[in-house]
Parts: sequence; structure tokens; C-alpha cells
Amino acid sequence: MSSIINIVRRATRAVGGEEGQATVEYTLVGMCAAGMASLLLSWINKTSLIGKFFGSVTKHIIGLLG
Repeated sequence: MSSIINIVRRATRAVGGEEGQATVEYTLVGMCAAGMASLLLSWINKTSLIGKFFGSVTKHIIGLLG
């Protein structure tokens, strides 16, 4: 993680200061969030939790309705 921070710092210095620093930070946060979401989705798919979750929700709704 520190290597990513160093890359961001070097990129900031290369463009001449802190102009655009917020853009770089938001991009970095977005990339981290996308990576974490990707890991979560792959784990959910491996464990079949999506099917079990929707199945239990559907059963619960049907139980409430009828």
C-alpha cells in the first residue's frame, strides 16, 4: 500500500503541487473500493450465498403474503 502512496505523491509533485491532489485521492479510493467489491463478489459467488439469500427472502415474502 505504501508503494501506491509513493506513486501518488510523485505524480502530485510532477504536476506541480497539490492541484489535482483531491482528484488523485478520489481515484485511489474508488480503485480500492472497486477492488474490495470485486473480492466480495467473488467470495459470494464461490459460497453460493446469493442464491441462498434470495431463496430465503422469497420464502419469507411468500410466507407473509399467503
